[in-house]
Amino acid sequence: MNAPAPVYILIRPDGTAQWGHRIGPAEKELGPHGIGRAFLTDGSRLRIAMSDCALLLPEEYAPNPYAAAVLAGVAGMPASMAPETRGPVILFGWDGMNEWDSTRPFTADERDTITAALTAAECVAETVS
Repeated sequence: MNAPAPVYILIRPDGTAQWGHRIGPAEKELGPHGIGRAFLTDGSRLRIAMSDCALLLPEEYAPNPYAAAVLAGVAGMPASMAPETRGPVILFGWDGMNEWDSTRPFTADERDTITAALTAAECVAETVS
């Protein structure tokens, strides 16, 4: 039997990354201060999620240069142009018609692009079942 296609990649400040198909458990890693979401780029079908307070509470949320590099790579910009990221960061396929959790599986092209960005950022990725 085939595993479900991943709908997200969670990138931690230590450089580990986790592909998964149920975003709820991954969102718990973002911390107790709420979740902020944004589109990766204008018109993108990819969204980013991280703690709402990560940038306001630097003593609680470690810098995450890995996520910054991956997000920049996927967005097609140099890593030096990436916005600051702190704490765990989730990149997910977005579907505004999915009333349950607004996710959708990554396309093959998206997954290839994300994989290349993870490799360039020297992240170690695993898949959760």
